[in-house]
Amino acid sequence: MMPAISVKGLSKKYRIFPSERDRLKEALSFGRKKYGHDFWALKDVDLEVEQGTTLGILGRNGAGKSTLLSIVSGILQPTSGEIEVKGRLVALFALGAGFNPEFTGRENILMNGLILGIERREMMEHFDDIAAFADIGEFMEQPIKTYSSGMRSRLGFAVAINVNPDILILDEVLATGDAVFKEAALQKVYELRDSGTTILFVSHSMRAVEDFCTEAILLHEGRVVSAGETSAVTSQYQALISNIQAQKKKQRTDGEQAPDGIVHSKDSAEGAGLEAWAARLHSGMGEARIRSVELLDERLLAAKKVTPDSTVTVRTHLKYLEAVKDSELVISLRNKAGLEVFSTSTAQDGIPLGEVEKGKGVVVDFAFKVPLQHGLYKVTAAVRTGEGLYLDLVDEATTFRISRPQDRDPFQGIVHLPTEITVHDAPEDERQGRSA
Repeated sequence: MMPAISVKGLSKKYRIFPSERDRLKEALSFGRKKYGHDFWALKDVDLEVEQGTTLGILGRNGAGKSTLLSIVSGILQPTSGEIEVKGRLVALFALGAGFNPEFTGRENILMNGLILGIERREMMEHFDDIAAFADIGEFMEQPIKTYSSGMRSRLGFAVAINVNPDILILDEVLATGDAVFKEAALQKVYELRDSGTTILFVSHSMRAVEDFCTEAILLHEGRVVSAGETSAVTSQYQALISNIQAQKKKQRTDGEQAPDGIVHSKDSAEGAGLEAWAARLHSGMGEARIRSVELLDERLLAAKKVTPDSTVTVRTHLKYLEAVKDSELVISLRNKAGLEVFSTSTAQDGIPLGEVEKGKGVVVDFAFKVPLQHGLYKVTAAVRTGEGLYLDLVDEATTFRISRPQDRDPFQGIVHLPTEITVHDAPEDERQGRSA
């Protein structure tokens, strides 16, 4: 099956000038004198999106998200590279954008259909559904210039989702509108996703991306720096934001340039198997430090190998280097393929860490069963604020192996769910009906 979107070596360059006067001076010199400089909004981006994928696109402002989507949707042309799109694509960058203010709602619906390459007859077939979703009543026959911003938003969204797109691009459009519209729009987008529509979704809400998307990519300074399973990419994005915040804080406090995205741990390690802890890389703002993470067996002894279905304890030693009003400890478990099979936090389990003073040490135990497929597992640990900023994150805090089961045959899949099987005789009338 061909991918819905294929991008190879995609780059986009802009010419940046200090002022419009400098732009004009360079143009009048026919390029002989340079008053500006090149800015690469995208550089060597490779991306394949399979049909039916819901892809979250994360990145800071200026990372290249909107430029990428504009090129995919055909609004912009790339400086170099190739792009191939298969199917009917509808892009929503700003709800209601592109409407002619002098045309009525009905006329704008038909005009949008022509822009999308849809014949008038087909648009008329969709018209009742569009009108019902937009819910603007008699204003459908009035010029768009008489609409409120909310009415324009509803009409723009109604057109986009009711023309059966193969590919739908959503760039922060669900962040606008009233609560009723947001709920209806979100429900419709979920229906499109579940029906197999390929969706590219941009949002600054990491929770929305995690809840909605099946995969994600992280753009930073015009490049794809991470791609894969959604929760893994959102974690890297949160770590990136936290590291940038930490760097700015360090520059403010002592004027020194901190390494971008990396904070080295120099704390002495406590616990078993941590002799190489000082060599591990931490990321985060630095107000707290994960000093060590241990994997304990059912006897609360350090272990690197446990049996299937046994209870393990992830014990994490924290130290707060600054006073923190609100924080939580998060742990997640990934298999050797990088798939997150389990994640929890102190806040999620109703155990708030509360306000913590500078210098305080905390030990947190997470005890849980591991009814998982045999193999190697990696534990990620992180301390983050209530706003989602990471104070410290260790991607591979510890690893352990689940041994192959000895008392039963290996199972298929990721997790073994205890199952009770009962065989019943079919009811008499059912047996007679089938034999007839």
